[in-house]
Amino acid sequence: MNKYLSFASATPDEVEPKQLAINGGLTCGAVTATNLALHSADSTVVYTLVGTGFTVKMSDAINEALILAAQTNWMKVEHEVMLPSGMAVTDITIG
Repeated sequence: MNKYLSFASATPDEVEPKQLAINGGLTCGAVTATNLALHSADSTVVYTLVGTGFTVKMSDAINEALILAAQTNWMKVEHEVMLPSGMAVTDITIG
């Protein structure tokens, strides 16, 4: 069973959170104020989170959610990333 990270929507008109499949694992890459790269464990996919106010704390929050996802049973498939204060995710792109 696949598990997913969820990110709260940055805009009020979006009701559903943005979700990202964890699959075999994700590794946080480069962080800028507006972008964060996530690499799949098999290095075939790079996800780019686009947002505002990103710092290394965003990477830490994602890593904490990944650890929680790995420690929970298969029935809990969605794990929310607790966004640090002042940070927002506006889009997720797959490259």
